[in-house]
Amino acid sequence: MTSQVRTSIGFLLTGVLGVLVGALIVACTSGKLLGSSAPQNQNVASAAALHQNLNPDIEQRIIEAVKQSEPSVVLIKSTIHGVQQFYNPFGQDPFFKQFFGPQGAQPFTATASGSGFIYQRDGDTAYIATNGHVVYKADNIQVLLSNGRKFAGTVVGKDMQDDVALVKITGSNLPPALPVGDSRILQQGEFVLAIGEPVELQNSVSFGIVANVDRQGITAGGQADIPAIHYNDLIQITTPINPGNSGGPLITDTGEVVGINAVVDSGAQNIGFAVPMHNAGPILADIQSGKYIAATHPFIGVQMAQLDTRWRTYLGYSGKTGVLVAAVVQGSPADQAGLQQGDVIEQINRQSVASPDDVTKVIKTMKVGEKATLVVWRQGNVQPVDVTLGDENNFSLPQG
Repeated sequence: MTSQVRTSIGFLLTGVLGVLVGALIVACTSGKLLGSSAPQNQNVASAAALHQNLNPDIEQRIIEAVKQSEPSVVLIKSTIHGVQQFYNPFGQDPFFKQFFGPQGAQPFTATASGSGFIYQRDGDTAYIATNGHVVYKADNIQVLLSNGRKFAGTVVGKDMQDDVALVKITGSNLPPALPVGDSRILQQGEFVLAIGEPVELQNSVSFGIVANVDRQGITAGGQADIPAIHYNDLIQITTPINPGNSGGPLITDTGEVVGINAVVDSGAQNIGFAVPMHNAGPILADIQSGKYIAATHPFIGVQMAQLDTRWRTYLGYSGKTGVLVAAVVQGSPADQAGLQQGDVIEQINRQSVASPDDVTKVIKTMKVGEKATLVVWRQGNVQPVDVTLGDENNFSLPQG
C-alpha cells in the first residue's frame, strides 16, 4: 500500500470518527441516546409535572363551590339611631365648633351594610354568622337573601374583641347552612374564595390564595362609630375584599367555610384578612347556645385627635408628643375624672403617647375597673388624672 493511499484512508477514518463523536454528543444532549431521557436539573420544576399536579377539574370545582354556597350568603343592612352627648367647655368657641359642632345632645342616624352566611339552620330559624362591626350598636337589621327575600334580623350576640356576631332570622324555605372546614390545616398558596355583597352588589365572588395562615397584630376601627379592634391570628389572603364584603364567608374550592372576611389593608392592593373558623366557631356556638358571656371592653370615654401644627398653635402647646382630647362622653369615666375638651394627654401609665392609637392600645391591655394614670396638659399646666376604666358596651361613643 502506497503512502498516498494510507494517508487517504487515515483522513477517511478520522472523518468517520469525527462524525460518530459528533452524533454521540448530539444524541446525549438531546436526550435521545438509546431512547432514554436526558437527566434533568433537580432544582428546576418540570412544567409537565406541574401541569399534571394541577387538577384539570379545579375550575369546575370552584364553579360548583360558588353555586352551592351563594344561596346561603346574605346582605345585612344595619340602621343605628342614637344621641351623642358631649361635655364641651369650648362649645361657644368657633374654632372647635368648626370641627366638632356645638355642645350638648346631638341625635344621629347611621346606616351600614355588610355580608353574612347561614351558619346553622334549625327548621324555620337560621343563624347567620357575620362580623361584630357589621351589626355594632344596630337597632334595626334587615337581611336580604340572594333571591331577593327580606327578613328582619335579630342580633343574638356578638364579641367585638374577636369581631364575631350571630344574627337570627325566621321564615320558611330558608337556605341550608354552609359546611365548616378546618381552618387549622390551611396552607400558604391554597386557593380561597370570598363571597359577599360589596357596596351592595349582591352575589359577588372574588378569588385568591392564602398568603399567611397566622397574621398577628392587625388593628382596625377606632373611629367615633366603631371601637378599635386588635385582631390576632388572622388569615391573610390575596382575595380582594371591598366595603360590604365584611362578614361574608371565606371558602375553599370545595365549598367549606374556613374564615369570616373581616378587614382589608386600604393602603395596599389585594391584602385582606379573615377571622379563622377555629377561633370564630366556638364563640358562635356559645352565642347560639346561650352560654356566651359578653366580653367587657375597657375605655375611658374620649374622642381623640392627632395633634398637628394647627392645633398646637391654637392651644399654645409646645410639647413634643401628646394626643388631643377632642370630645368627652357625658357621664363617662373621663367625664367623671374631670377630663375636658382641649386637654392634651401626654402620658398614660408612664408611657408617652403620640397618637390616639397609642392611648387605645394601652387601655385595651387593662381591665374594666382598673385605674389608668394620665399626665394631662391643660392651658399651660400639667397635672396627673386618674381614670377608672368603664365598660365601652355601656356607652355610645367609643374610641379610647
